[in-house]
Amino acid sequence: MLSSVRAISRRALILASAGVLALSTLPAAAAVPLDDLLELNARAWSGEPELLAEVYAPDGVHSATFYDRTNVYEGPGEIVRIVGYGRPESVAPRIDIPAADGEYRWADFLSLAGGSACLWRAVDGQITRQDCLLAEKSYDSRSLAGPADADTSAAIDELVARLDGTWGPGATVEGLAEVYAPDAVHSARFLNQTKHYVGPEEIIRIARGATTIEQIGPRVDFEAPEGELAWAQVSSVAGGTVCLFRAVEGMITRHDCVLPIAG
Repeated sequence: MLSSVRAISRRALILASAGVLALSTLPAAAAVPLDDLLELNARAWSGEPELLAEVYAPDGVHSATFYDRTNVYEGPGEIVRIVGYGRPESVAPRIDIPAADGEYRWADFLSLAGGSACLWRAVDGQITRQDCLLAEKSYDSRSLAGPADADTSAAIDELVARLDGTWGPGATVEGLAEVYAPDAVHSARFLNQTKHYVGPEEIIRIARGATTIEQIGPRVDFEAPEGELAWAQVSSVAGGTVCLFRAVEGMITRHDCVLPIAG
């Protein structure tokens, strides 16, 4: 406990001297305001890796899920292996997710790999989970993506309207086939495993069991090559889930989600 108090005090002193101490809109019960924690995290990833031991819990986990694999790094000693190159540009403001006192949960959206999304959890002022989805295979190098333009967002509006209602107790293979490509992949990355469903005939297994899904915050639209669409959404599933979507010629080809629970 004493070491935690010392760590919190040190973080507060660093932030105060930098002039970045700010009020958070999330619960005051957490040890450090979220804006301050994110400032320290940005510094840790951009050339001050010694801060990782303050930002991440000793058993904090960072995972990066690609189309073909998930890389997992546990604790600051492993996470340091992939820092130091700077953080990719944010495409949209973070979305705060309701959380218990003493916790923060949020999602953010980055330009990396044609548009990526991460789901975060912090407890008592330290990050315990950072689970990211990247829209490519681990050996690919998709171009960075910024926010979509108005025409692209309008096209995504139309596709999302077609998608609405295709999940739930009344879901059918025929209904899914109107919005998902025949070889479309839906993946669900849990804390301990990733499950894959290929094509409407398999996606129906999970779609039919879905309960009411409420969106949290605004949809985030990414720019994409001609003929493609890319976007991300945060939902109420499992207390806060983030999903990445890719579509080609008006049909969803990838629907990848990360959930903050074990599967």
